[in-house]
Amino acid sequence: MAVRMRQRLCIYGGALALYAALIAIAWILGTKSAVDKTESQLDYAVKDFHHTLAGAVDTMLGHVARTAVRHIGYAHPMSMEQMADGAKELDIDELCIVDRAGRVIASNDPRSIDVVMAGDPVLEEFMQLTNGVVATVSQPFRAHIRNPKFRAKYLGAPFPGGDGFIQVGLEERRLTRMLPSILGYIFDEWLLGRTGFFLCADCETGRLISNPSCHRNAAKTIEETGYDISESRKFEFVADGRARGTTFSARLFDEECLCRAFVFAGHRFVAALPMREYFDTRSLFVYVFGTVLFLVLAAFALFIDRIFRDADRLKAFYEDEKKHLAKDMMIASSIQESAVPCVFPPFSEEHRMDIYASMHLARDVGGDFYDFYFTGPNRFSFLVADVSGKGVPAALFMMRAKATIKGIAQTGLPPDEVATRANESLSKGNEANMFVTAWIGELDLCTGVVTYVNAGHNPPLVIREGEENSTPQFVRDRSGLMFGAMTGIKYRSYQIKLNPGDHLYLYTDGITEQPDAKGRLFGEERLAFSVSTMIKAGAKVIDNGKSPLLGAVFDAVVAHGSGVEQADDCTQLVIRYNAGRRIMTFAPTQQGVAAASDWLDGVLPQLGADILGPAIHVILDEISSNIVRHSGATKFDICLESVDDAKRLRMTFSDDGKPYDPLAHTDPDTTLSASERPIGGLGILMVKKMSDAIAYRYAGLRNILTIEKRIPML
Repeated sequence: MAVRMRQRLCIYGGALALYAALIAIAWILGTKSAVDKTESQLDYAVKDFHHTLAGAVDTMLGHVARTAVRHIGYAHPMSMEQMADGAKELDIDELCIVDRAGRVIASNDPRSIDVVMAGDPVLEEFMQLTNGVVATVSQPFRAHIRNPKFRAKYLGAPFPGGDGFIQVGLEERRLTRMLPSILGYIFDEWLLGRTGFFLCADCETGRLISNPSCHRNAAKTIEETGYDISESRKFEFVADGRARGTTFSARLFDEECLCRAFVFAGHRFVAALPMREYFDTRSLFVYVFGTVLFLVLAAFALFIDRIFRDADRLKAFYEDEKKHLAKDMMIASSIQESAVPCVFPPFSEEHRMDIYASMHLARDVGGDFYDFYFTGPNRFSFLVADVSGKGVPAALFMMRAKATIKGIAQTGLPPDEVATRANESLSKGNEANMFVTAWIGELDLCTGVVTYVNAGHNPPLVIREGEENSTPQFVRDRSGLMFGAMTGIKYRSYQIKLNPGDHLYLYTDGITEQPDAKGRLFGEERLAFSVSTMIKAGAKVIDNGKSPLLGAVFDAVVAHGSGVEQADDCTQLVIRYNAGRRIMTFAPTQQGVAAASDWLDGVLPQLGADILGPAIHVILDEISSNIVRHSGATKFDICLESVDDAKRLRMTFSDDGKPYDPLAHTDPDTTLSASERPIGGLGILMVKKMSDAIAYRYAGLRNILTIEKRIPML
């Protein structure tokens, strides 16, 4: 309960804090939005006014120019007095008649007569009126060409047919007197936004020309509205990284307003927008946003609270499921481990071959397994397989596959027929669509020939006796489909010949597909190299019912995947073909030599060489004594085998001591007396004399001495 209360306090407290933060952000954004909107409204108002005012002046001057065109009729010279009377009657400052060539032929201003407009950078614009298409040409207020102290506005209207045109000019000071009558009808009801307004006042007297209707009688001068240019506080804000506009604040008619003002024709124009409208926009935005945000955050907080409540329930559920899964994994692991042979050597009375296997399970139990058994007096079957999937289903399918294959194999059928029938059986009733890869071999213990079938499995390595310095080779032939995928598959068998002392190494993909921290797999090439390196370094493939090589390979796989979880089960199996060989390892001590002597007494009769017992014991005594005294070895092996159709006995000594070739020394001269001969060498000489053949080599960091002796025929 305390945890749930803390969770709820965090959820609703966090929602409230987020609400406050977002409202503050909304207030800031609303303020910026209101400022931008206000600035936009004021900009638009000023531009709209300027456009309207310019249009009103243009309309007035256009009417004056067209009136002059009607009265004069066409372009012809007139006296200055006539032109002055016309300008006075039209209430303008300048009246000019211009012919088609652009020359002023009559004017009320003598300085303008004979002025040529064509080609003049300022006056060239009026020449458009001679094309008979343009109705009027208007120019904004500019400095007078002949008297820069005054500013004037000019407008031209063409005579019919483009036969010259009339140009009228209006000075800004005259417009100042005329402006009240022009503006009187423009600003009275001109609103800005919902409550904004415009003011227009004479710059000299401050008298209001235009006043909003809502304040019609509230002020007669601009000062009475509360407007004070000298004390007005400039309203500045930043947008797009720079200051914009000339907006300022002023208190007009007892209300704070945002304003923009400018002077035109001696009059001050002010566009004003009450701040309450600016604040109303922001307040409305924040109110609407805050209401929606409150509803959203409230719903979100309730949703999160529901998630935490459901998460607690799910957590309890998954904890139970995790316990059940762990139990299932223990069951699967127990099934998998109990299903495979684990006693080595498995057949203590069988000396024609040696076999050893190991299996290291991953965290998620898979379906790897291995098996071996006799399928006849001289036939020995072995296999390594990998079931798809994990957990109890994979373990159960593994049990089914193992029992199926073994049951069919022990009927005596050849491996290809065993594979075909096993696939048919495993494919039927396989609703879970599981499958198993397998490499099945059958060793003929008399010939060393292995007949095998590959059902989608990894290729094994063959390790040849006496080729310690070469890389083991993969046994690659065309692979068949994995078992259980589909019915109707015929499998083909292949053969490989093993000589006495040769090994066949089988494994599952957990070995080659273990990734490292960068995702690189251990791979077949690395596997072959590792096996070769280990053998060259003196590692034994099988030694007294164990396999140091398999342990070294697994250690190499673990080192490769350091920091990465084991990806899959790692299963290995190695078988050595001995034929008539007998091999045993002994300690380099006097007790070890005595044990070797006892072992010889038991093995020689089995090989039919008990008649050689005395000689073999002498050889054993001499060679093993040298190993014990001088080699520095940690152990030594003795291998006995009958060769040449049991006509000869081969005895091989090997040790891991310092390199030493006993055959490289000169034999002692036995014709000399004992006092005259150097010490040593007689033992090796005696071995040479008693042997029919003797040879030495150093390979795999081991001294190897091979002795052959003919077995007498009785």
